[in-house]
Amino acid sequence: MASSHIIVSAPFTVTLIGFKAAQLCRRSDFSRSDREDLEQSMRVYLLEKAHLFDPARGHLEAFVTNALKTWVAMELRYRQRDKRSESYRAASLEGTPVECDGDVTCLGAVLLEEDGNRRLQTQSVSASDQFELREAINVVMARLDPADQALLASVAENGVTATAKALGVSWRQVANALARIRGEFEKAGLGAP
Repeated sequence: MASSHIIVSAPFTVTLIGFKAAQLCRRSDFSRSDREDLEQSMRVYLLEKAHLFDPARGHLEAFVTNALKTWVAMELRYRQRDKRSESYRAASLEGTPVECDGDVTCLGAVLLEEDGNRRLQTQSVSASDQFELREAINVVMARLDPADQALLASVAENGVTATAKALGVSWRQVANALARIRGEFEKAGLGAP
């Protein structure tokens, strides 16, 4: 029993559980409030499967990685099964009555854009701010040489690895070029300060 607690409390395990929970919370079928529940479920699963770990046959990291990979696959399958079942009913914003200021109205009428932004932890951008942002990006893009413009377009469309392969260079060289170009955007007040 002590070995199962060692498996669950190992630094690698704690880090991987946090990473996997954060990954799942970025999916649309999970929310950020699910994170602690997901982490707890992964710990319980590892405790249940700890008796299968044999240090003579493999490393703890490999065991934990495979066990959590299996748990994630089972959790996703379980959620998809619930959505396909006959008993699953999605709640409609228009079909859900709520009381607001003494009147009964639909839920969709009382929810504001700020509610969605708060739930998704995002921030809406006004039309004028979007226009200013596009203009600032266009100014910086015009200052870049054509090779850098082509590099950005390729990375945006194909990703770093595919761009590096197409150019016949290492992905590290592409990443370094992107860091240099990012500096140009930051000088213009775009991106991280």
